[in-house]
Amino acid sequence: MAKTSNVVRKTSKTVARPRPKRPPIRLGEIKAGRLVNRLRELHELGGDPAFERFPASEELYLVLDHAQTWAGKLKQPKDSLVNVVGEAAVLRATLWQYLREQADAGQLKAIEDGRAAGVPWNHFSEALCVTSKQGAYQKARRLKAEQVREPGERRTPEVARDHQERAAAEERAERALLLVQERRFPVARQIGRLLLEHRDGIVLDSWAAYWLGEISETIDDRDDPAKRARFTGWVESFVRAVHGHARQCNQPSTTTEEARRGSGAGH
Repeated sequence: MAKTSNVVRKTSKTVARPRPKRPPIRLGEIKAGRLVNRLRELHELGGDPAFERFPASEELYLVLDHAQTWAGKLKQPKDSLVNVVGEAAVLRATLWQYLREQADAGQLKAIEDGRAAGVPWNHFSEALCVTSKQGAYQKARRLKAEQVREPGERRTPEVARDHQERAAAEERAERALLLVQERRFPVARQIGRLLLEHRDGIVLDSWAAYWLGEISETIDDRDDPAKRARFTGWVESFVRAVHGHARQCNQPSTTTEEARRGSGAGH
């Protein structure tokens, strides 16, 4: 009887390819003036028939209007390696996107200023090209979402609301922390003076040295709640850095009894 052989198929592991990075939603701040200057150079190189009327760099809309009007008249110089028409088109697309972002942000600011001044939503309907006050409200929320959304998030009022709620929660948490830190300032300043007095007996790494420098420079300049709260945080950061370095190096954090009492008080 013939032996039957088991054929073992080798399966190669499927290596998961990393997801492509999402493109940015907004250009944000760019060197618009530099791009306009390059666009001007390309129009001169391409023989723009109206080049002498090319607008000033700060007149971005007029620049784009001019560039778009005369784009079809540009010619590719024979001795140039630059694709004059192609590069100019990319620059126009970039600058139009930048202008759109500035317009969205400016329109949103105008709406917010009007609302703060008591303007009802229905007065914005015509300006926002909608037919009702609810439409104006929703359009404003979408404009807000465009300013705050992250890659992958939709441009919806819900996104704007979520970001606002998250920002409000973070602000409340920060205020609560500042209040706690400000209340602890008297003790923190006492510990800070003790640490500075016995700094030669404390084993410092670069981070601890940095925080100690901040403490030394600001200990006598804490004249408002925010500064006092910040100082308390610096003292706590210094103590954490000292003890963390000691644990990492498996060594004592101090070399004298006086310094040991100072660094231990804030731990």
